[in-house]
Amino acid sequence: MQVLAVEITTHSTGAWVAQVLRRVAQRTGPPVQIVADHGSDLHKGIALFQEHATACVYTYDISHLIATRLKAEMGRDARWESLLAHCRRAWSSLQQTDLAFLLPPRQRIKARFMNLDVHVRWAQRVLAYHDRGDFSAIRAQYVLKWPAWEHLCARFGAARAHPLRAIVGIRYPDRAAFCQALQTHSDLESDTLDDVFWQQADAGYSRFLDGFAWLLSYRDDLVDYAQMMAQSKLIQSHLKSTGLQQGSQESLQATLPPPSTLTPRAAAFTQQILAKVALESAKIPTDSVWLASSDIIESVFGKYKCFTTRGPLKEIGKLVLAIPAFIADLATPLIQEAMESVRTIDVEQWATTHLGASMLARRRRALIDFVSNTKTA
Repeated sequence: MQVLAVEITTHSTGAWVAQVLRRVAQRTGPPVQIVADHGSDLHKGIALFQEHATACVYTYDISHLIATRLKAEMGRDARWESLLAHCRRAWSSLQQTDLAFLLPPRQRIKARFMNLDVHVRWAQRVLAYHDRGDFSAIRAQYVLKWPAWEHLCARFGAARAHPLRAIVGIRYPDRAAFCQALQTHSDLESDTLDDVFWQQADAGYSRFLDGFAWLLSYRDDLVDYAQMMAQSKLIQSHLKSTGLQQGSQESLQATLPPPSTLTPRAAAFTQQILAKVALESAKIPTDSVWLASSDIIESVFGKYKCFTTRGPLKEIGKLVLAIPAFIADLATPLIQEAMESVRTIDVEQWATTHLGASMLARRRRALIDFVSNTKTA
């Protein structure tokens, strides 16, 4: 893969995008495919470019396509918004408590509909933790309190529960010791004790419910959410590995779980995406396999962001010229050619022309000179 152009602008419009594409096409020849999202500037710019490059296929990036469908599906879901609101409240109220190790992931502001599965997985794992019934990581303490004893009397009768008065208020270090005490003083089996009893007797469980009882009401909703996320991931993985071609919809249907195994909502969501995939695959020439996503390109800019995090100020600077190095084979001949053919002064002139003074340089002029003048005065 080779970087064809790196363009920097303060304001992107459709006309500007079309101009950049024409300029690149003059050097490389007209492209056979452009993979992008449906952002207004890109959509218009590519359409303008296609007026003079009619053979070029504009493919709707599958990752963005799915994110758009998820936004349409989840953005109007009151239950989903309620779940996220509960997560935000949990963060603010529990982050410095004994329940902090169970906190939900932070909610992203950008590209949040591409990362919904993170919250769904967290919720499923916390529910699984609840279902295992071992809350010793929160508090390893079991006590038969009076409300729990009264509950046993009401459920099993006073005669069977009365012997347990002897252990009311005694603290036990773990569930096994507590269950042994129950069996020693009564004929009650631990597997006959209901959830209400354990809420009152298990200090860890009681504390868990203090922080996360709200999550239990979302169990059914999470089935829908989890299936939609799983279908999204399977579709993306399949198209990214096999490419986009005529008949992609049929091969996907053969790969995905049968609709009968999905909830009605997840099945309908899957069909909507498959219909979009059919539209995109129909544009691909017969016997051709083309890209379905620009993720491989976007990952390059992700590497650039990670590379620049070491800097004190976040900006687009001269290091933008390092982007091609992230995908190049940095063999000795290539490095030698770069050192022999590119002068430092050329890089400096390019940066001055296209970027101007760096943020750090402007900061020094604005602040350090002021400090030195103040000291002189």
